[in-house]
Amino acid sequence: MAQQAAQKRGFGCLGYGCIIAVMIVAVTAGGLFWLARSAMRNAVENFTTEQPAAVPTIALDDGARAALSSKVEEFKRVMADPRATGEFAFSQSDLLGALGETPFNGKVFVELQGDSSVATFSFPLRALGEWEAARPIIGDYLDRYVTGSARAKVSATDGIATVTFDELVLNGQVFDGDALKEASEWVSGFVNSQAGSAEAQRMRSRLQSASVRNGVVVIRVRGE
Repeated sequence: MAQQAAQKRGFGCLGYGCIIAVMIVAVTAGGLFWLARSAMRNAVENFTTEQPAAVPTIALDDGARAALSSKVEEFKRVMADPRATGEFAFSQSDLLGALGETPFNGKVFVELQGDSSVATFSFPLRALGEWEAARPIIGDYLDRYVTGSARAKVSATDGIATVTFDELVLNGQVFDGDALKEASEWVSGFVNSQAGSAEAQRMRSRLQSASVRNGVVVIRVRGE
């Protein structure tokens, strides 16, 4: 009997305590995942649209395209020379022309008004690459569209961008107060996180300043 009793020792209090602890952690984690999933899906559903909205498509004529290409080539030449400096001015038509050469043509339209940038947009959420990491939580909601409008002051100093929203509307919902401030901080952080390679970061550091002035984007490049 003594031998049989020894064979049926089981886990004891410590063993069962560990199992219960693991179960609690598992249930809690599952609950938090469900809450996070519900909260994120609700937020995405509230601030995005199921279908895209109409956004103007940009098309440059040959003359405007050639003028823009000349400016861009000069900018690239200066950036390629570590000792070179320069100041560049890009008009709204230049900006729209450059935007027209990207996948965001027909999804984002920007106007330069005074010292501010005014945008209307409707682009797929998946265009923001980091959202792919949220696929396990929001699933096919990545196929929804970020649709709305914004007015913001956009600038860069020493390659670090700052975006400050004065107005932001997503899916008809108006941001204000702390929400507007948090959106400004999130977008600024997102832009700065797209630094890329060490070489790209080095090139960005040469952007001494960039800002919108009287409806024109002014960029200053410094030497290394």
